[in-house]
Amino acid sequence: MSPSDRPLIAIIGGGASGTLLAWNLSRLQAQARVVVIDPADRPAVGLAYSTLSPCHFLNVPAAGMSADANDPEHFLRWLRVHHDPEVTPAQFMPRAVFGQYLSSLWAEMRPEWRQTRVLSYQRVAGRLELALGDGDILRADQVVLATGNFGPAPVAPVTPALVSSGRYHPSGWDNGFYDAITPEESVILIGTGLTSLDVLMRLRENGHRGNVVALSRHGWCPERHASSVPAKTEIIPVGTPATARAYFRAFRDSLADGTDWRSAVDALRPRINPLWQALDLAEKKRFRRHLQRRWDIVRHRIAPEVADFMVAELESGTLDCRRGQVTRLRLHDGQVRLEARTKAGLFALSADHVVNCTGPSRAYRQMQDALPRRLLEDGEVRETALGGLHCLEDGSLTDASGHCSGDLFAIGPMRWGTLFETTAIPEIRKQAADLAVLLRDRCIRDVREASCKTALPG
Repeated sequence: MSPSDRPLIAIIGGGASGTLLAWNLSRLQAQARVVVIDPADRPAVGLAYSTLSPCHFLNVPAAGMSADANDPEHFLRWLRVHHDPEVTPAQFMPRAVFGQYLSSLWAEMRPEWRQTRVLSYQRVAGRLELALGDGDILRADQVVLATGNFGPAPVAPVTPALVSSGRYHPSGWDNGFYDAITPEESVILIGTGLTSLDVLMRLRENGHRGNVVALSRHGWCPERHASSVPAKTEIIPVGTPATARAYFRAFRDSLADGTDWRSAVDALRPRINPLWQALDLAEKKRFRRHLQRRWDIVRHRIAPEVADFMVAELESGTLDCRRGQVTRLRLHDGQVRLEARTKAGLFALSADHVVNCTGPSRAYRQMQDALPRRLLEDGEVRETALGGLHCLEDGSLTDASGHCSGDLFAIGPMRWGTLFETTAIPEIRKQAADLAVLLRDRCIRDVREASCKTALPG
């Protein structure tokens, strides 16, 4: 079969999600032309693993980062050959090293890469027609949205004067703003989570000596990873009522019975998506409102090296974590004036620079130049009531009327809302493996049907 006769699978997004899917398709020897579309300068690494800073660590030990769910030591073996022969399963690797690992998978399979954007999407004669930014038209049989995380949403209105000043930086994931901050300038980080620590570590790495304030609604800092094993007891027993309150009480009771909180969290990891899907919409919203941030703190723990850095900064006073919700940002006397509120009232802070370090945005309708927004506006996909895109268990997306065409899929962070855990490598690698099998089987079916049609007389 010539390449032009094979079914075409278009993967939109060339970060970890897209790379793992393409890698699995390659290993399955899918009878398809696989095209990965991404405008990035480097394929495979995406936002999360494109950092070149050695101080940015994974927040999962090396033993948990294999690309192959059926081969837990795949990443470890690669590390011992390409990075450090003495590495242990419990070590935390720099994210840049994991980026090199993903790049090696990319080099192994060598997928067709179109370094451009998808501008529009429409159905034409039973196929999915993608208009690309380079002027080409790609006609696909299956399309997978693997765009990963988008940058943070605005936390408050920003005046044009502030935007043009270069003192407000709308995303802590942007590597370009560090050169604009001199060593003595003051900085406010909006957010006290993982991204704020990444930014602070990079600033210090660049020689920054000024005091830094990190601000978030709760003022909670990440927790440290420590040696633990998943608890063997049921943290949330079968039969527990499907409510946020009942889940919380069961978790708290397990701790009262002597279970270490880290072990309890790790034991819940394989069950968290079924528990989430058992909640009705009102309970899901209640969980998001009251328990989401608590869960994020205990679930997304930081490497010991990062925790030591954070503690040293807090104890020396060079990092000040505060509670407050940002209400306004503006330029005042050459600095950024940040206004915020707490239950106690309003307050204001000023600094030479402010960096938005909040979490990824899933408000796709607010994104000016993003494919998900255009798909939503055209009714090709629909959002869940909590954000993310609505999809079935296999990742196939539904349209505005609830219909599933079966040829448009999502993987990774875009399944958020339908799933609770869908942004970490252990979940993404399982999705990639399962989706690759489904797509491979559909390609086999399509090839057989095409052969039958060709064989028919007349």
